[in-house]
Amino acid sequence: MLILKIGIVLNYKNAEKKKDELLNVKSFPWLNLANESCYKKFTILRKNVKHVPADVAIGIYLESLNEPDSEVEIIVDYITPDDISTARFKKNDIVFIIIYDLLESFHLSDKTKFYNFKHTLMNSSNVYPPYDYQKFINNKCKYYSYLSKKGIPVAPTHCITKQKWYARDADRYVNKIISKIKSNHWESIIAKPVYGQESKDFAKFMATPNCNNNKSDNKCKLTLDNEKKHLKRYLSKNIPKYKSIVLQEYIPGFDKDNPEIRTYFLNGNYVYSIVTTSNLVERPRQEGGKYPISQKQWKYLMSFSKKVMNKLPKLDLPGELKHPILTRIDIGSGLEGAPFTYFVNEVEFVPSLYIEDQDYPVVETIADSLLKVAMEYRFTKGKIGVNF
Repeated sequence: MLILKIGIVLNYKNAEKKKDELLNVKSFPWLNLANESCYKKFTILRKNVKHVPADVAIGIYLESLNEPDSEVEIIVDYITPDDISTARFKKNDIVFIIIYDLLESFHLSDKTKFYNFKHTLMNSSNVYPPYDYQKFINNKCKYYSYLSKKGIPVAPTHCITKQKWYARDADRYVNKIISKIKSNHWESIIAKPVYGQESKDFAKFMATPNCNNNKSDNKCKLTLDNEKKHLKRYLSKNIPKYKSIVLQEYIPGFDKDNPEIRTYFLNGNYVYSIVTTSNLVERPRQEGGKYPISQKQWKYLMSFSKKVMNKLPKLDLPGELKHPILTRIDIGSGLEGAPFTYFVNEVEFVPSLYIEDQDYPVVETIADSLLKVAMEYRFTKGKIGVNF
């Protein structure tokens, strides 16, 4: 019998509980395993009902595949953030990053654990997706530039690195940024950090009218000049905390009523979408939900998201295993000049799955895919590379 050792890096239980990304242990027959005493430390009580996070559920599903007459025995190693090390990773044939990645670690763990995790990822050849791919997707500046060069619409972007910031006088640099924004004909801007998460340290800098001190002047122009002080304060505070800061043209309505379509891909194949606004989470009508999207727009969205998926870097595993198991491409709306105003807002490889807002069998499908990758990797025994 072949013994296949699969490591799954788990997120903190409390973090998953806050996200409402939990599965009731009664929701699937195979989740009955979660009632066994060895899983007690992974379960979460919600309204006095046992639940498990998605990363644990994936592991339980894999273990449920073990049968007495199976040719392969699957052993799942549940690795908590406190247990991460190169030695622990090497005990497994392959280690999967499913939810807890460097971004989660950056925000939820202390610096020692973060740098230990980074060191482990960099020095472990059996991590999936590989560290080079994780590093690429975690850096908005890199993949915005990459996609833009591939002809994919992204929001107009300017990136500020620590090196650029500290190499110049702060006042002069902010003046230069404002001048560049004016030359690009951006009115207002948003700022978000590389390694940012959700809305942490997100900021807007809104243009205000400049009437040359004459309120009766009908030729007032919108300008960011009044935001220089605020922008300097924001950059001075956040540049030390993050790898880089992304400045983008503010797209009116995108942070409020304009929909963002979160498209999900498994093994490079489209599976479902979730539509969000500032106060709504819904499935599109085309997939059994209530959010209205015209058939013409839907056809374009499907074509656009698949094009983006195909343009992203490929992994060098054989056959159909060229893409990370899970990819979410967030498509924003409201960009002037783009077809249907759609553009790529973000790309993620460990996204929230909206498990409680859709009915696709995402846990089972991810687990089946993990098993395929683990089997392939078990026999190749080589480091998984990335083809940029």
